[in-house]
Amino acid sequence: MCTSYSVVFRFSPDSLTWLVSRGPTALSRHCRKRDAVREAARLARASGHAELTVERVDGSVQCVRRYGRTIPAVRGGGDGRASADGDSVAG
Repeated sequence: MCTSYSVVFRFSPDSLTWLVSRGPTALSRHCRKRDAVREAARLARASGHAELTVERVDGSVQCVRRYGRTIPAVRGGGDGRASADGDSVAG
């Protein structure tokens, strides 16, 4: 089963915050987006098989990263194995 994580921007009356979430649960809050993405990537790698969606301030998807053992579709070559680090990025 793939665990879904996300990094999203939230405005509240007292702060502008980047949230790291797993499903509906907020796991951490960060003032800087890069800190939120770093923490979300760490959690996704640790979970073994996960997908991380990073959003922009306007809510549009910036990128989707997949962690763990993935076998990409082979198109025009390659041996069908995942990269050495087990990470893949789409978007």
